[in-house]
Amino acid sequence: MGFLSELIKEFFDNSFGPADWNIERQGGATTLTGDFLVFDRSGRVRSRVAGRIVEWTRMPAEVYLYDPPAFAKTHRHGRCLQLLYPNDRWFKLHFEKPARDFQSAYSYVEHFLTEAYNSSV
Repeated sequence: MGFLSELIKEFFDNSFGPADWNIERQGGATTLTGDFLVFDRSGRVRSRVAGRIVEWTRMPAEVYLYDPPAFAKTHRHGRCLQLLYPNDRWFKLHFEKPARDFQSAYSYVEHFLTEAYNSSV
């Protein structure tokens, strides 16, 4: 991806949420898959973490991260990451106050990852 197109994508991601997440509806669940962005202190994207958010009808959203970076695991909220299966790389993120929808879950995870990154450098 060129510099200009990356800048435009970053602007839209920062302003409106991720435009490149895939949506799949099945039964009472909507599953959204894509990358969470990790920002440095100047607002530039430094990393991406693959993830999945599952919205359920009348239930809290579930958040999953694929192979979260070490800085996330050692952060003060790193204990909220639970390995799904032995020898796997998918982790479920548990919330103290569960997110109800995609936007609040997405915002919380990006904030968590960005804070973890910036406190590690």
